[in-house]
Amino acid sequence: MSCKSTIDNQQSTILSAAYFPFTFISHSLVEAMSLCFHHIVVYQPAHAKSQDALLPWMEKGFMDVRSPFEKRINKELLDTALPNFKNWGLLHQYADMSYLKTAGNDIASVGPETHRIASDIRTMAAKSSRTFEESGLPVQLFLHLAQEFDQHSWELRQQLNRLNDQYQALQSSFRQDQTEEARYLIQEETLPPMQEDPGSFMIEKRMAAWNHLFQNDPADYSLLFTDSRLAFAYLLEEVQEKVEVLKLNITYTKTELKEALKNRPPWTDHLQEIFDTVLTTPWSRTFQEEIVQSGREIEVKIDHWRESTMKSHDRSISLRWYVVPGQVARNLLNQRCGVESGADKDKTARIKNTLVGIIEEGRPAVS
Repeated sequence: MSCKSTIDNQQSTILSAAYFPFTFISHSLVEAMSLCFHHIVVYQPAHAKSQDALLPWMEKGFMDVRSPFEKRINKELLDTALPNFKNWGLLHQYADMSYLKTAGNDIASVGPETHRIASDIRTMAAKSSRTFEESGLPVQLFLHLAQEFDQHSWELRQQLNRLNDQYQALQSSFRQDQTEEARYLIQEETLPPMQEDPGSFMIEKRMAAWNHLFQNDPADYSLLFTDSRLAFAYLLEEVQEKVEVLKLNITYTKTELKEALKNRPPWTDHLQEIFDTVLTTPWSRTFQEEIVQSGREIEVKIDHWRESTMKSHDRSISLRWYVVPGQVARNLLNQRCGVESGADKDKTARIKNTLVGIIEEGRPAVS
């Protein structure tokens, strides 16, 4: 069942940023985004189970989880197809490289080829290939499996990073009584943190499938963000007119984060105003210079906030934002996914540009 935000009546006054092209989002990324936004949107496949760790964020209205096909996809059919698809995939994974590739290049809304899937999954409850294709079930199957893959991968990375922390703490205790040479050697042996890019797995099909969700229930603002460098590059690599407008680095502690959720950091409202202006103003060289100057002002506010705490920060996020002038998000996404968008129906629409951000979590460098 889809869990909706409790602030739907405020959508016109609150800037919403949409997470792409994944349907699983870690609670640590949600926490980091709360330092910069009042509201984010996450898309999920039909009948996806809500993540328990994210329920508080939904209840307080910070996150809106959208499942555009919730009422159009038969849950019984999906529940029957999903385990059969998994089992079929395990049997064919070596012969076919990956069972998620069986939907071919047409996994988006442009008419998925599903005859091969229907013939291999013998117990599929679909009555005909026509019903199966028109329901959009192949896209939902892909998204469910991709979400499960992402969640398991994230959990594994967390376990390995915790192991790494324990290893470093153990080495630190050994290092206390060692010579300088021994300390150097031990430091070189420290395990690197596990930082696999979530977009390294089938990025083209992820973009196509996620776009299928987005186009059926687009966010109110053309404001997109991701934590995948590959997804970020895939969307913007062929966009020649993109312009970097903001680059921010924020360091904080867990305690400061909790305090920030009660009393928003001084730059949050300023950042929202900048984004709203960038999205709704025709682009020009002069306007670009004004936005860059506004970004510098936010950097000063962040530096003052960091210095005023006088604490050793153990968390950090790096944010880079690019504007795509004269292009709204739904057209930009369709263009990149090879889907015909058609002409804009409303030439007087308030949104003029698209903002795309890359968010990277990490730990502050030790000075």
